[in-house]
Amino acid sequence: MNQEQITAKLSQINSKGLETSFSLSEAALENAQKLAELNYAASKDALVNAQDGIQQVLTAKDLKQVTEMLSADTLQAAGNQAAAYQKKVTKVLRDGNKEFANVVDASIDQLQDGFQDWINTVAANAPAGSDVFVSSFKTVYGSALQGFEQFRAASKEAFATAEKTADQAIDAVQGQIAQVKKAATPASRSRKSA
Repeated sequence: MNQEQITAKLSQINSKGLETSFSLSEAALENAQKLAELNYAASKDALVNAQDGIQQVLTAKDLKQVTEMLSADTLQAAGNQAAAYQKKVTKVLRDGNKEFANVVDASIDQLQDGFQDWINTVAANAPAGSDVFVSSFKTVYGSALQGFEQFRAASKEAFATAEKTADQAIDAVQGQIAQVKKAATPASRSRKSA
């Protein structure tokens, strides 16, 4: 095997890496667009709800009416909107992570196959008497291929941690909503009985 053939094999491996980079970039942009659309919709809803709330407060006849507007049900509705928004964001992030993980897995497999093919080609075309060099060459690249497996494992762990953190954030928001409702419910009952 001559230098041009070796260079062509490496070039082929590099071009596959570039294709993967473009795929990841495209997926990242799509996810960013989805998040921007979610944020726009949530901001718009929050603004409309705030305007409605201000309008109701301004048209209230007395303080009792304003207090009733700020009941536990109203607070719970706002909390439910926040939780729904968080779930949508989490879904976009989860879908993006799964897509990224799939691309990483496919890329690692592709790189490993490409490097292994390249190593086998170099070894098969090595001149006679270079067995020691070829053996050490295979050992070095074998170690490099193990690095890909470590990266794959680390990626999977990072994605699992990100999903766990997102789930914990949703649970925290829902727990706060429940606490606000629980705290507001006795107060609204005592006002009604008075």
